[in-house]
Amino acid sequence: MHVTLFGFVLFLHITVAITAFMMAAIVHAGLPALARATDVRAMRPWAAILHKLEPLFPLAALLLLGLGAWLLHLSGGEFAWKDGWVMTAVITLVVIEGFAGALLAPKAKAAVKAVEDAADGPVPESVHQAAIEPRIWHISHIGTFGFAAVVFLMSAKPSGAWPPIIVVVGVIVGFALSTVQLRAIAATRAATPAGDSAVPSARRPVDESVAEA
Repeated sequence: MHVTLFGFVLFLHITVAITAFMMAAIVHAGLPALARATDVRAMRPWAAILHKLEPLFPLAALLLLGLGAWLLHLSGGEFAWKDGWVMTAVITLVVIEGFAGALLAPKAKAAVKAVEDAADGPVPESVHQAAIEPRIWHISHIGTFGFAAVVFLMSAKPSGAWPPIIVVVGVIVGFALSTVQLRAIAATRAATPAGDSAVPSARRPVDESVAEA
């Protein structure tokens, strides 16, 4: 078996991309779980997981950029920085991480702190609002689908005006999906009678007193 350095670096590049998508999948499972939770105790595990994943995304982006640059060097001139799909992919990664660091990270940290500081029991309105902060939802979804567009660029290597168009489509899809989910969560919450979220906590003392009797 003959393994080239280019093949090995490509393997590392793909592995990092798969890992990033796996982390993103956890984020996209955690956000709805936080937003739909009716008890703070149900929010704590997800908040802890998201808090640990947050700093890993910039690291994954740096690894992808570094490995991608190495692949360009090893391509022997077959691919170059001036290629449209390469430039678009690099700019997209930098812009996404820039927005994530400047706008998403502070709001995500505030949401995690709100969950940590809240007392066990029904979710306070302020904590719920932190969990459905639009900047967290929109940027995380745009980041995932924008990154998916970058993976497509690296795979298909389109020419002409197609690279930026593909990225824009990915961004639009991500924004649309986050908007739909936020509206669905708001509609569900509006349809839930006030006080329902407190039923489990209110019922517990009654159940305990019955058990003691």
